[in-house]
Amino acid sequence: MTSGLTPSEKFVAGLCERAFLRLWTHPNPKGKKGKELCDCLIVCGPHVVIISVKDNEYRETGDKTGWERWTKVAIDKSIAQIWGAERWLDTVETVERTDGRTVALPPKNQRRYHRIAVALGSRGEVPLTWGDSGTGFVHVCDEFSVGALFLALDTITDFVEFLQAAEELVTGGMRPLFSGGGLEDLVALYLLRDRSFNFDSRKQDKTDAMLILHNDIRKGMVESDEFKRMRKDLENSYVWDRLIDLYTKDLLTGGMFDMHSQQATDNELALVTMAIQPRVHRSFLAEAFLQFLNSGALKSAARVAQGYADTAFVFTTGSSSDREQRSKELFLRCLVVRGKMPGVRTVVGIATDRPGTSSIGYSSDIVYICLKEWSDKQAADVDGIQRDLGYFQNVSWTGR
Repeated sequence: MTSGLTPSEKFVAGLCERAFLRLWTHPNPKGKKGKELCDCLIVCGPHVVIISVKDNEYRETGDKTGWERWTKVAIDKSIAQIWGAERWLDTVETVERTDGRTVALPPKNQRRYHRIAVALGSRGEVPLTWGDSGTGFVHVCDEFSVGALFLALDTITDFVEFLQAAEELVTGGMRPLFSGGGLEDLVALYLLRDRSFNFDSRKQDKTDAMLILHNDIRKGMVESDEFKRMRKDLENSYVWDRLIDLYTKDLLTGGMFDMHSQQATDNELALVTMAIQPRVHRSFLAEAFLQFLNSGALKSAARVAQGYADTAFVFTTGSSSDREQRSKELFLRCLVVRGKMPGVRTVVGIATDRPGTSSIGYSSDIVYICLKEWSDKQAADVDGIQRDLGYFQNVSWTGR
């Protein structure tokens, strides 16, 4: 995936893949006339994150000349690349990766662009300026803050919610002033304030207000017992990441196929629904999934877990020796959940063998349902419902 990238581009691509997983991370995608579009593109759900990486060694000149030279190369050129990439993306529906795979972009009326300039080489000696460049809000991070940004906010939803909160902070008139630190301290402040920058609701006019950030905020947070307990509590959430990655492997290698047509499919709707779950929700979902699998065959036939953004997940089990019956049961359970749970618009169902029960191997079935409305006519017309569903099956046989 990272062949042909510079060391700094590989570093950022690796951070992106860890945070957003490989199905949605696209290093050095192709743009106009096959030229490099940007250094890394993230496409997940409605979100399109454009990342430009510049690595330029800062040279001290004793005056502001050194600062200006470094800023021009490391930041201004990134902003220009990001703006050019966004303009071109607005004219297309798909993007080609360097490996030739085509990536479908979200519908133009639903796209939410996020712009990241990674400026390396200043060693913290140049104050970073970021905000609205005249072509959109660009978030700028350096070698000290890039890791904090991608590792502390390591799901697409957690990541873009921070970006949006930071943009609203600045556009609302609050100017962050970094006293020896950088974006990593703003990330820490955001997490410490329960993922918010709402400081004083009684003060309506924040024009020209200043927020002074000292360089010890992140250090104090990561060394606190509360933060260590939080990270411990979220350890199970990475089971959900591994589950997504398992299905992604099958999707990318043609191992995922449609139950009805028996044709391979590139439908990733279920995986996107799994990927937009924030870190805390992933912890709850992973715990529910693991508890259900280990509860024993007679405990319960299925488990329903509420997700983020009007979603629900249905977990059930059945033998791989009768996958047709298992997939039908999963399909019907998802329909019931979709009809019975108020406010739930999207349901993802996962069916698999209970651990240690299969004599022929293990497999998984996935169902994705997203209906805007649930009418009596649709409920009665099963064939009509099936035509409106994204339904596919994941094959992951392993010998025993």
